[in-house]
Amino acid sequence: MAEGFRQAGFKTLMATDYDEMAAKTFQFNHPNTPFFVGDLRRLHVDQILELADTKIGQPTVICGGPPCQGFSLAGQRIADDPRNQLFKEFVRVVDGVQPRFFLFENVSGLISMQGGTVLQAILKEFERIGYSCQYKTVNAAEYGVPQARPRFILIGSRDTDAIGFPEPTHTARCGDSRISEQFSFLESRQQLSVWDALSDLPIIYQGEGNEELLHSGNYTNDYQRARRGVRFEGIIFNHRATSHSERVVERYAAIPEGGDNSQVPIELRTKKTNVFKLHRSRPSRTVTCNHRTDLLHPIVPRGTTVREAARLQSFDDDYRFFGNLTRKAKWTTQDDQVGNAVPPLLAKALAMHMQSKIPI
Repeated sequence: MAEGFRQAGFKTLMATDYDEMAAKTFQFNHPNTPFFVGDLRRLHVDQILELADTKIGQPTVICGGPPCQGFSLAGQRIADDPRNQLFKEFVRVVDGVQPRFFLFENVSGLISMQGGTVLQAILKEFERIGYSCQYKTVNAAEYGVPQARPRFILIGSRDTDAIGFPEPTHTARCGDSRISEQFSFLESRQQLSVWDALSDLPIIYQGEGNEELLHSGNYTNDYQRARRGVRFEGIIFNHRATSHSERVVERYAAIPEGGDNSQVPIELRTKKTNVFKLHRSRPSRTVTCNHRTDLLHPIVPRGTTVREAARLQSFDDDYRFFGNLTRKAKWTTQDDQVGNAVPPLLAKALAMHMQSKIPI
C-alpha cells in the first residue's frame, strides 16, 4: 500500500509491523520512512505522532488491512475475541490520530461474512468515531495489474462528503487470446495478461536462479519497461526457483496451460487439486502466499518465483523482498510478503483518486 501511495506522490510519515523480515523489506525499499518494529497494541498515539513528526488531525490518510477472519459478533458488535484485536487497534489509531481519511483493505468475502453482520459491525465502529464510510469490491486487473485479484476497500471520511472510488482504467480482454507482445497495453487499455508481465524475465528451470540476477534490459511492452525501477539498473531480485522432484516436474508438465492438477493423468494425481498453471494470454489468478507450489509458470514446469509473483502483483523489479523461501524460520517468508501485499498499482489508483478529492 505504501509503495502505491509513494508512486502517487504521497509521503509516508511512518509505518509499523511486528514481523522482522517484513520490517527489513519495508525499510530497504522505504529507507526514509520511520518504522516501528513491534506489537501495534504497545504503540501509543503519542508515539505515532512523534515518529511521524505530525499532529492530531494533520495526516491525510491512514492505511491498514487488519485480519477479520476471526470475527465473532454479539448483537452486531465486535466481540472481545483475541483474533479481533488488530482491527480494534486500527480503529484506536484512526480515532487517536484523526486523519482526514482512512483506507481499510481486506478480503472480498468480508462483505458476506456471517451474513453481512461483520461488515455492519465494522461500519458502526468507524461511524462511532466520526467517519462516514463507503465500501466496494474492486478488481486489481481493472487498474493495470496483470492479476484478477478482488479486494474489499473501505474508505472513511472525517470532514468531507463521500469521495467515491476511481473509475477502472483497463477493460476485460473480451476473449482475445493474442499474446500481448503484439500490441501496447497503453494503446489497448485491455487488462494485462500473464505474458505481458513475465515474458521478458530470464527463463529459469526448477532449482535455478538467484537472489540477484542481471537482466538483459530488453522489454516487449510498456508495462515491463515501467517495472524496471530506477534504483538498481540491470538487476532483478528474488528470481529463484524451487527445486522439485522428477515426479513433481512430470506432474506439473502434464497440467495444461490454464488448467489445474485435476487434469493430469490419474497415475500422477495427488489429493491436492488447488494447483493451477497460469495461462499466458489471461490475467493471473490471485497470487497467494503459496504461489511457489500452487501457481505454476505457464511454460516451465515449476512454481512461480518471488519475482514473477511480484511482477504479477505490479511491484517494480527494484523492490526487494527479504526472508526465507520456506516456513521453517520464525518470520514471514518472501512468499508471504508478496502474497499478502496490496498491488502497488491498485494502491496508486486509490491514492490518486483520493488526491483528486482533496481541496488545494
